Amino acid sequence: MAALAAAAERGGAAAVRVDGPEAVKACRRVTSLPIIGIYTDPTAHRSVAITPTLQHALALVEAGADIVALDASYHARSHDGQDLATLIGDLKQQTGVPVMADVAVLSDGLLAVTAGADMVGSSTTGYADGATSTFPDLRLVEQLTESLQVPIIAERGYATEDHVKSAFQAGAYAVVIGSAITDPVFITARFSELFRNVIPRT
Repeated sequence: MAALAAAAERGGAAAVRVDGPEAVKACRRVTSLPIIGIYTDPTAHRSVAITPTLQHALALVEAGADIVALDASYHARSHDGQDLATLIGDLKQQTGVPVMADVAVLSDGLLAVTAGADMVGSSTTGYADGATSTFPDLRLVEQLTESLQVPIIAERGYATEDHVKSAFQAGAYAVVIGSAITDPVFITARFSELFRNVIPRT
């Protein structure tokens, strides 16, 4: 991951989104870019897997994250008996680090900003009841930018130049590119499909 972060900086990226404190720590050593830290913990046995607790968030900050991203799903947080405003408030009080809310639907974005989130990302789109299964979810980006006065980060499914242009046209402040940059299997598969479609078979 550190090598990818260093390459992203050389290529002109404005920030990197990094999963887990160890990865954050490794990336911090090789890049001066802002690090958006998340902590995916499938062993937490909770409805929320992305930065589920204050302890997870604090571990990211200690490792060097400049921004902490967390799942702001109201349904998931409520199922776990968590209060999002308390989590965000405690984190910001203890660290002063900005918080990015990962949301799947507009209502979660509205609640997250009320709870104190500094920015909102469409990072979990498709995971909520009633959420779209078509990516990228430009409609969600439009809804968020029309309804909120914080930076909106377009994420999930952005893989082409046209996707990025459309995100900015929809009002996004920034766009997160994941597999289309970092996953060689994904990149190779896209080209393989292209070749199959354009090269005549005999």
